[in-house]
Amino acid sequence: MGAPIAYWAPGDDLARYVTGYHRYRAPMVPGGYRDAFFPSWAAIRISLNSDDDWSVRLGNRTFDPVPRDAFFGPSSSAGYITTYGGSVVGVGLKPLGWAQLFGGDIARYANRVVALDELDAGGSTLRAALEDGVAPPEALASWVAARLHRRPPADPRIETLTLLLDDPATTRIEALAEALDMTPRGLAALTRFNFGFTPKLLLRRTRFMRALSGVLTEPARGSEVLDAAGYWDRSHFLRDSHLFLGCSVRDFQRRRGPLNQMALTARQGALGSPV
Repeated sequence: MGAPIAYWAPGDDLARYVTGYHRYRAPMVPGGYRDAFFPSWAAIRISLNSDDDWSVRLGNRTFDPVPRDAFFGPSSSAGYITTYGGSVVGVGLKPLGWAQLFGGDIARYANRVVALDELDAGGSTLRAALEDGVAPPEALASWVAARLHRRPPADPRIETLTLLLDDPATTRIEALAEALDMTPRGLAALTRFNFGFTPKLLLRRTRFMRALSGVLTEPARGSEVLDAAGYWDRSHFLRDSHLFLGCSVRDFQRRRGPLNQMALTARQGALGSPV
């Protein structure tokens, strides 16, 4: 069966478009197994168990059941899942990946889950490859690569902005607008359309996830981690915890299952960062 969680890095040809590939195997638990995943960019996830339904709550929305071939929009809320066991294989899409594969206003899918065939009728070919035994990274990479050049080249500012958001030195909306030679209003239109959220929320989410990953992986360095992320104090961090997790970090640790913590380690090893 292998490890319950696996991550694979994309090849150099696709690293601009996808964050990486993943596989989760949830255990069968009486009453259902419950876990959580973090706010993130968009993702495609394929459930490989035809007789298994799983559900996810994102903010005040619950998607039950999640489509077997699902598109998860970018999220500003943690996702809380319930499953009765099974495997899910997926690929994370960077904003440039969304723009190049599908395009259009991704804000329509923010904090939502829809059937993949709403975006691409060829989702069944991805499932077929996985069910035929093609390894997840190969199947997912082939599916993504086949779709990359169906659309005109995406706006290069999308990739630049993603790199700026990943830089811990980027803390101000004005700095983002200046780096892209845009007005704040133009920047807001760009981010809503291609990233799903306002620049302010994207910066807050990035700062919070940087701090949260440190708190969860190195709890003894909690105060140091928060300072490095740019939080004034713990109450400042707590406000963002309620915004992005729907609860305090302490409550989040009670709500999540063991796979969430295992994913931090697995992702760090394969992709270089825990979230």
